[in-house]
Amino acid sequence: MLIYQKLKYHIIITIVILCLGYVKGMAQGYIPMLKYNSEWHVTNCYIGCATDKYYTIGDTIIDGLHYRFLDQFHYLKNFFIREDTLTRKVYLRLRADVPPVKDYLLYDFSMQVNDTISITNPGSPYPKYPGAFVLDSIISKPLVNFNHRFFYLHALDTVTAQTKNTIWVEGIGSLCLINTPGAPPQINGVGQLSCFFSNNINEYSQLDSISDCVSVYPLSVSELNTNSAFIVSQNFDNSTITLIAKKYEIAKLFIYSTQGKLELEKQHLGLSATLPIGSLSKGLLLVKIIDEQGNLYSYKIFNP
Repeated sequence: MLIYQKLKYHIIITIVILCLGYVKGMAQGYIPMLKYNSEWHVTNCYIGCATDKYYTIGDTIIDGLHYRFLDQFHYLKNFFIREDTLTRKVYLRLRADVPPVKDYLLYDFSMQVNDTISITNPGSPYPKYPGAFVLDSIISKPLVNFNHRFFYLHALDTVTAQTKNTIWVEGIGSLCLINTPGAPPQINGVGQLSCFFSNNINEYSQLDSISDCVSVYPLSVSELNTNSAFIVSQNFDNSTITLIAKKYEIAKLFIYSTQGKLELEKQHLGLSATLPIGSLSKGLLLVKIIDEQGNLYSYKIFNP
């Protein structure tokens, strides 16, 4: 009888150990955002719907830290992004910042429920410093290939933040623009995330306003080369945009609000120009450039 009880005890202990090992083996670790080529598609609907596409590309070392460029849309390699997988934090740096240039903390995926974080929205149409947000809950949801943790936060000062809440997704970022961790997805505003790809593999899809998710990485896709005739960069500290023509001079430039109002018109700008935009309407602006050959190009910028 004693031998039987000891054998039964050992069997139970063995089963418990095996179960614990199984649960540990099944537990999913941190999903990094920037380990591979990352690509985001963000859709907004004003007069019809349009989807802006941007991605990480290239590598650079700044102050001994490894960054990747954000390219296309209004980023155009003027934004640097990096991830510390040990601390589960994602940082962004702006080329246009006046020295000393610093990193802005975008996301902290090590947060626990009820933790507070001071959010920044660098180079975004939302306030750069919207204040403190509190993490309300973390919910794991199945996406295309993996379960991802969704972080739900609310703002302590909704006047400063201009929003009540925001949503982050581990391995993806904001459901709005990547550099707006303090903003909710807005299909009729700044935009909402429609598609996310990691190494051309679709990991997230929101198809309520678009028909499908198709990766446009790498640069060879003609859709992304239509705006390659000019370099458009922003300095968010002094509210200016700089235009550099790669070949033909700028004959005319028009800047419109999303309501179709003509905000600025310039002619004969030559091969480069720097223009103040601080007095224009806030938020998304549409830039149309006609070169000396009569070719028309369109860009989007944000006036914070």
